[in-house]
Amino acid sequence: SASYLEIYNEQVRDLLSLGPPCALPLRWSKTRGFYVENQQSVEFESLEAIVNLLLQGSQRRRTSAHALNRHSSRSHALLTIHIRSRAPSACPSKQGTLCFVDLAGSERVKETGSSGELSVEANSINRSLLTLGHCISLLAKPRGKRTHIPYRDSKLTRLLARSLGGSGITLMIACISPSSRCLSETLSTLHYASRARRVTTRPLANRVSREKLLQTLEEEIHHLQLENLSLRQQLCLPRVPEAPTHHNPCLCPPAAKAVSCLRPPQLPGVPPVLPQGS
Repeated sequence: SASYLEIYNEQVRDLLSLGPPCALPLRWSKTRGFYVENQQSVEFESLEAIVNLLLQGSQRRRTSAHALNRHSSRSHALLTIHIRSRAPSACPSKQGTLCFVDLAGSERVKETGSSGELSVEANSINRSLLTLGHCISLLAKPRGKRTHIPYRDSKLTRLLARSLGGSGITLMIACISPSSRCLSETLSTLHYASRARRVTTRPLANRVSREKLLQTLEEEIHHLQLENLSLRQQLCLPRVPEAPTHHNPCLCPPAAKAVSCLRPPQLPGVPPVLPQGS
């Protein structure tokens, strides 16, 4: 399954939702960490399907034109893919997450000529990138010298907390320009990426334990039993009669009464005649 969102002016928006763009709340839990509430997740089974989702969401992403770029991204975009292996019931299943992030580039308002709404967007982008760079600098330090990591200072760092300081592998691709006019931005981007390269993580395979898998199967069986009982009650199926406790003919089931009626009456002094096969 996949989800696609953007962070625009510190607001999280769902790029796969067909309705008008609206801000989604960002929550935190002990098991899931930071997550987006009411975010749409789409199932897919092929590479073509996920590419179509990416193109569909990119068309809804916020872009504008300024002096340096006609199609400048005004938001950070996150494409998250959740993968779970289909293992046999005897083996623990595996699950993993791939998070593709397209960061909007930092801007100098003086060079881009931005004003009004474009200036507000540029300031929001620069603040989130500054917070991300600060978190990366702290994570690049040795574990014994690390201080508090300010993930909560921006929506971007909250959603990237597991990717940066979790149990996965992070890869950063820096887009730079060969032009001498962009020398200062190129050096700044390379320093930014070099700090991210020094961040060390401990990759772990996320496995569902056998005990948890058995518990899940038991819960599913219990749910199916309740569903089966509910369907029986709706169909009003007849109950199976219980066995009689003694030989009182009044308590015999209807089938036994029907068999006894087939026997001929017994005359005095004549041995009883039983049907063939009795």
